[in-house]
Amino acid sequence: MRPSQSLVIGFVAASGTGKTTLLKKLLPVLHGRGLRVAYLKHSHHSFDLDQPGKDSYEIREAGAVQTLLASSERWALQSAQRVRGQDPSLEEMLAHFDHDRVDLILVEGFKFAAYPKIEMHRTTLDRPLLYPDDPDIVAVISDHSLTGDDHPPVLPPEDPEAIADFILKYMASAPPLGSRLREELVHYYRLLRVYGCNDSHSGNASVRDGDGIWVTPSGACADILAPQDLLRCSLEGDCPDGVSLDAKLHRLVYLHQPAARAVLHSHGPYSVAMSFAGQDFHPADFEGQYYFERVPVLNVSYEDYVEQAPQAVADALAEHPICMVRGHGIYAWGETLNLAYKWTTSLESSAKTFVIAKQAASL
Repeated sequence: MRPSQSLVIGFVAASGTGKTTLLKKLLPVLHGRGLRVAYLKHSHHSFDLDQPGKDSYEIREAGAVQTLLASSERWALQSAQRVRGQDPSLEEMLAHFDHDRVDLILVEGFKFAAYPKIEMHRTTLDRPLLYPDDPDIVAVISDHSLTGDDHPPVLPPEDPEAIADFILKYMASAPPLGSRLREELVHYYRLLRVYGCNDSHSGNASVRDGDGIWVTPSGACADILAPQDLLRCSLEGDCPDGVSLDAKLHRLVYLHQPAARAVLHSHGPYSVAMSFAGQDFHPADFEGQYYFERVPVLNVSYEDYVEQAPQAVADALAEHPICMVRGHGIYAWGETLNLAYKWTTSLESSAKTFVIAKQAASL
């Protein structure tokens, strides 16, 4: 697998809006414009391409984690989820496409993933619009006009030619999805600096992109870091020169925690101060207790950090969304960069509250 280089556009809406009906009309139009189109659908229900009694079904039931059916017409690979009951990530699914054969991937669903989306909205369903709370929505297909001036372009629901025109225009200027991931990583790495969780050159960050990760370079300055400065590491093998010293640690976290799509490392002063106690942290504030029943604090000496920290942190994050290394700050993973950022800042806030409460009690 390799990172997605095809343009990806999603169609999101409430159930019953008619996404699939529209896509069946849109696909022939896009094909007629010369585009090689692939399709990815997120299903909320279990499905099976096999049938009981067939050889491939019996082999899978006997324990095969992947089965591939092939004929002169087509082939289909079925792969068991590594974590049953957990939805797959968009990035992981996109990595399975053969991007040398595809110009555009139309996605149905994955509403909460960070990627360009077209919202479908019908007034008859009486559901709220999504675009005000989702900056990734680039257009709205609607049976009515939208109020105000601050909204995405509005496209007619019964005109697939006009929708195809918009997609082609968007494709001419939109970056590949991998570029968007890098921009998002730089954005959150900079926020950690802006809100005092890192100094100008501390901490590091990564985001999963297919079978590899984008990682901040060693000694990266958050104030001037650009997406093109990020370095790509495969999940196996060597990383390029200049990558963060924690790159090995990040890779082990992704291998131990398949749900992780982002890892952030920060040096929030209150979190670092709390970690010197050398004991697991139990937040005292309500929000902290709601998010973190217990935050592991790992005791790794300065001299042994490079050798021991990767495995220790990866083991902790296989069971928890966040952990601390004594004197060295926070490591957090998330299914999105936004979620990893949330865990990081929430823990720093809980640690700050705890320290202030201790000081107040001593007066």
